[in-house]
Amino acid sequence: MERLYVGGAPNHMERGITVRPNFQGCLENVLYISPSTNAILDILQNLQRQLPFYGLEQGRVGSGALCEDDSLNMHSYTFKRFDSYLEVFRKPGATSIDVSFQMRTFEPNGILFYTNLSEPRYFMVGINDVPDQDFLRLFLDEGQLACTVQLNGNKRTVRHRRDNLHDGQWHEISLLLTQYRFNITVDYEPEFSNTRNNLSTTDRFTFSTNGDQVNRETTMNGFVGCLRQVIMSGIQILPRDITNNITAIRANDNRPRTGTIINHGVLLDACEMFDRCTPNPCRHGGICHQTWTRFYCDCSKTGYSGAVCHVSDMPLSCLDYKLNRMKIDEIIPERITIIDIDGSGPLAPFPVLCRYGAKTEILNVTEIGHYHELESYVSSGYQLPNSLYSQTINYHVPLLQLFNLIDRSYVCRQYIEYTCFNSRLLNYPNSPYGWWVGRTNQTMDYWGGSEIGTGKCSCGLDMTCANPNLFCNCDSQFTTELKDAGYLTRKEYLPVLRVEFGDTGPVGSSQYGRYQVGRLYCEGDLLYDNTITFRKADAIITVPPFEAKVAGDIRFQFKTGFDSATFGSAIIVQNIGYDDGDLIEIRLQAPREIAFRYSVGRGTNIITIRAPYDFNDNDWHTVHIEINRQEARLTVDDLSAANPEDQTTFRHIHLTSNLTIGASVTNRNGFVGCIRAFQVNGQLMDLKSQALRGMYGISPDCIGKCQSNPCLNGGRCNERWSTYDCDCTFTPFRGPICSTEIGTRLEANTMIKYTFPTQGVTATEEETIRVLFTTYKKQGILMQLKSDRIDEKGMIDYFTLEMNNNGGVRVKFNYGFDTFEYNVPYDLTNGQNHEIIVTRRNQGKLIIVSVDNYEPYIDVFPQTQQIDMQFDSPRVMYIGRNETTPPEEGFTGCISRLQFNRIFPLKYAFLEERDPNITWSGGDIREWPCGTEPVKYPPEPLEIPPDRGFSILALPRPIYKQYVYARNLGLIIGSMGFLLLLILVGLAVCYQKSSKSGHYKTKEDKGADQAVDADTAILKGDSRHPDLTEPKEWIL
Repeated sequence: MERLYVGGAPNHMERGITVRPNFQGCLENVLYISPSTNAILDILQNLQRQLPFYGLEQGRVGSGALCEDDSLNMHSYTFKRFDSYLEVFRKPGATSIDVSFQMRTFEPNGILFYTNLSEPRYFMVGINDVPDQDFLRLFLDEGQLACTVQLNGNKRTVRHRRDNLHDGQWHEISLLLTQYRFNITVDYEPEFSNTRNNLSTTDRFTFSTNGDQVNRETTMNGFVGCLRQVIMSGIQILPRDITNNITAIRANDNRPRTGTIINHGVLLDACEMFDRCTPNPCRHGGICHQTWTRFYCDCSKTGYSGAVCHVSDMPLSCLDYKLNRMKIDEIIPERITIIDIDGSGPLAPFPVLCRYGAKTEILNVTEIGHYHELESYVSSGYQLPNSLYSQTINYHVPLLQLFNLIDRSYVCRQYIEYTCFNSRLLNYPNSPYGWWVGRTNQTMDYWGGSEIGTGKCSCGLDMTCANPNLFCNCDSQFTTELKDAGYLTRKEYLPVLRVEFGDTGPVGSSQYGRYQVGRLYCEGDLLYDNTITFRKADAIITVPPFEAKVAGDIRFQFKTGFDSATFGSAIIVQNIGYDDGDLIEIRLQAPREIAFRYSVGRGTNIITIRAPYDFNDNDWHTVHIEINRQEARLTVDDLSAANPEDQTTFRHIHLTSNLTIGASVTNRNGFVGCIRAFQVNGQLMDLKSQALRGMYGISPDCIGKCQSNPCLNGGRCNERWSTYDCDCTFTPFRGPICSTEIGTRLEANTMIKYTFPTQGVTATEEETIRVLFTTYKKQGILMQLKSDRIDEKGMIDYFTLEMNNNGGVRVKFNYGFDTFEYNVPYDLTNGQNHEIIVTRRNQGKLIIVSVDNYEPYIDVFPQTQQIDMQFDSPRVMYIGRNETTPPEEGFTGCISRLQFNRIFPLKYAFLEERDPNITWSGGDIREWPCGTEPVKYPPEPLEIPPDRGFSILALPRPIYKQYVYARNLGLIIGSMGFLLLLILVGLAVCYQKSSKSGHYKTKEDKGADQAVDADTAILKGDSRHPDLTEPKEWIL
């Protein structure tokens, strides 16, 4: 080192000097320790003694008292608010204005210096007098220095070419205005301008806002930031000259005296600015900008968004794009897609080729290429152990991102091929001559199409190699081209990062090889396979506490049919801080409302999203919360809401409990349903592995109660996850699982009539008609439907199901083209339940009649345009008999499951409030199950919640006195003796009178062995019953 400079440098163009001005201020105790002698040199003291090799370029050297000289002090002033200003009074009538200072700010706009150049003049605007006067204003406009001067009504503005003066750094500013010159200077770069004016100043000047002056041109805010070394007309403004109150007032005009400087909210002798961009709060390369009170992040060109560039704009994977961003009717064969495998995590997005297909297809393939996809040649001259051919495979994607993609995929595969001419490959069981290296950096001893540890190629597995005694085609050493190829499928070793070959002989030999490494193909995303089901409302899973030092987020998807009317609100996620009372909580408050509650030491805040659709619709919904220094945000599907954070009081959230999923930390107000893809700060929380170990109330995968189809007879199952309920609305059944028959017993004179409402069915071409009945008599109407519309032939449409004289059922209808009749060829009047279902399909051209389990009858009507296939305006339904049937010829027996399309007359008859459209005559009817018992499921196995740390209160052991103890012992012994005596007496008195096993004789129905079915067996069997003798048993 030749020279050492203190306080500045003579040449600022030297290498390593990044600032332009020299230091201005006072220095004390400047010491230098010699690296060679460790001697301590007091530079200022040696300079004052005028020792050799010490010199002074500028400034003064003296005693420590010099540092108290205001002329050497920079004297900073902080303008903390837009209305803070310094008010300076000088002698009026000056013909020039000369002001200089140093400025530092983060605000792009604001008045730096202002003065009036004339007394107010008034002009008329409408009916009001508006003051107008000449002025000078030095100000920042979008980070650029500008000065506006108005004299005699003529206004002129000069702008300096430098911009971005609100970068938080100190900048030298000077202004000189005379009758002939108008100059503004920024960091020693002047902007000259000539002028001619009759300048004459007033007595009042302000730094920052114009104070209480009124001017139509000065509506902008004042300066917010710091000024220092403020010099006006060659005189530095010092803090000792500034007063906070107007104490010296002129007696004649009530104006402050000349030389007075009044402080209006300015902090003296300090620059109190907070650099909110250091360290940079913007994530993922976002650029930080700030104002006096807040910072903001420029996230353009980063691929991220949000207040601090924390949320990725890219899909997490090809499957994520397909599930959450693809339109339902969209078909994309393939597309280059930029994905972000860890979302808000540190890994950068990268492009892949996604093969989507249609949204409803299972197809979902991610393809990653590399720079060595073409077939490459291995010439002669590579022979182990002397030389080895090696090629590194460089991928289009950074390896760290590529490894994460492989780990998250269901399966991956990569094609590898080696074509050889007398060049060996694996050479098993001897040392190999060729191999590939994956991410574990191991030499892999198997080839494509084979398995690890085998030392074989694909032909070695199925014994089809060129030499049947070897395990690879290339190991045969034939003087002809052979090939070993196949897919590598063990994803824990993929991708192929290097290939090496070493058996192409000496240079110039005929041996050679060719190899090709294909693209990497991966399918699916295990993120969406990591799914669990909460069956119990007090079941929980815990993971480490949530952290958000700069920014933090939680993202997951949920599916539920949670009934908030029954269970109230449901807590999905909760994490609390026991020390400071910090909190985060995600709660499903109502079917259409999700709330995010959080507290960071300033009370609890709530962000609520109310959607126009239900969240408990048993469909997947995405929830994303984020907390950072700017805001707290809740996003549900495509809906988003946020609360701004106070940056002046912001602190990091401090949570001490585990992050609890499924309920509160105390196992209350729990959630039932499915959760998948749970990520914290971009990292997947493996909830499924915990569920696989067996946990109370939690199952792996998304398996609900309705998956076992518990609702019978066509009932619709409503999934509630902890339970289920069955909707029997469109079935002729009722009950918890739609298994309770709704029927009634009819006498011959009973008639049930149902009148269709006027807004009901108008015409049908396809029907489902269903009846279950039991009878011994061959008479009566099961169901009859009649129209109220008469056609041009004077006929009305009708449909009839009735018993015929042979004990079968007659199906008869006429819909306007011809009468159709079919008689069931079985005697069904045997007192057993029989079900008949008549359906019309294919626009009425196909009719199917089904009876119990017999072969159905099918008929197809000819297709002609003249045939009327419509059942026009069915209006009345009769059951048992109609109004023209004699009372003694009606149906006798039990009837149930009455159905005409989605109309169920008997169900309406036995409602708590009976449908007025259904009436009956010939006697009362009541609900009857027709001999069937409803199906009931056994109770589910009882799940006992684990011990959750509740302690049992230990009661103090009582202390008895000696005489009390003896008395109690005597009572106990006496009671036990009396009880033993009673037992002996009971055994002596009680005895068993008879305990023989019962028996009885049976008589099988004669003719049953000749019957073709159960109904015929009953009809042809012996009507007598066997004698049954019940065994008798009694106990005295």
